[in-house]
Amino acid sequence: MKCSFCNNSAIYKYIDENYYCKDHFIKYFEEKTINTIEKYKLIKSGEKIGVGVSGGKDSNALLFFLNKYKEYFNIEVFGIHIDEGIRGYRDKDTEKLLEISKKYNLNVKIYRFTEYFNIRLDEAVKISKEHKSCTICGVWRRWLMWKAAKDLNLDKFATAHNLNDEVQTILMNIFEGNLKDLLKEGPYVGIVEGDFIPRIKPFYFNTEKENLLYSILNNLEPPFGECPFIVGEFRDIIRSKLYKLEDKYPRFHRNFLRNILEIIYKAKRDYKIGNNIKLRKCKICGYPTTREICRACEIKLRINNI
Repeated sequence: MKCSFCNNSAIYKYIDENYYCKDHFIKYFEEKTINTIEKYKLIKSGEKIGVGVSGGKDSNALLFFLNKYKEYFNIEVFGIHIDEGIRGYRDKDTEKLLEISKKYNLNVKIYRFTEYFNIRLDEAVKISKEHKSCTICGVWRRWLMWKAAKDLNLDKFATAHNLNDEVQTILMNIFEGNLKDLLKEGPYVGIVEGDFIPRIKPFYFNTEKENLLYSILNNLEPPFGECPFIVGEFRDIIRSKLYKLEDKYPRFHRNFLRNILEIIYKAKRDYKIGNNIKLRKCKICGYPTTREICRACEIKLRINNI
């Protein structure tokens, strides 16, 4: 099949729309991402942007993209890689990321659980009986994102969540009755208070398949692996169901996200996130929290004392 814009062979087709060759797909992908950034005012000239980069397809692509367009947006870009310490999984991602960063001159800073929490995630999971793996990981990762933002004086923290990721998260919050987190949805999120900075999602409307293809076409060589702790978790179940829906009803993800965002933005005007919440500093580490001791320090203390 020929590209809809030239005589070259097509490598991608989004449902029943245009066919794209390599060059026109990259053009389509980058223009769509730029449009998301400009439409939702995700980036301002002169800002320092931290990119949460795991070493996988989505985050590698985002770090590469923002570095490619840093002069266009007039920004500084820093890759923030968090090594939880999962043997046979994260170590491979870290190794590949370091190769890519050297190849493309990408600025990457690594934060390790072992350096700040004195233990690897896979070891912490074996020890702790009261915290699930995803709970420990999520709490400590958010703490390290905050630490990186302070270390580098960042203005924004960019994550590579794609369209498929966001539909999964929205449905999970709906099923769990989590209105607070549901109303945080969108390409631009975060409570800017107490040392927190906004989080932006430039790939918000890009599909997982598009991110993967962009990564491959730019020789980012993403390792094909998945966190071993996700198997059987709620997100894993939701994700598999949604892929089946997409196969049966093409455009499901795209249409669902566009429609639900309209509802969420209307609801945000009536429900103010953060009202009546007083943030203070954790007495151990200074992390903004409603508690005397933040959850990151609480989990660390409990695991270290077991």
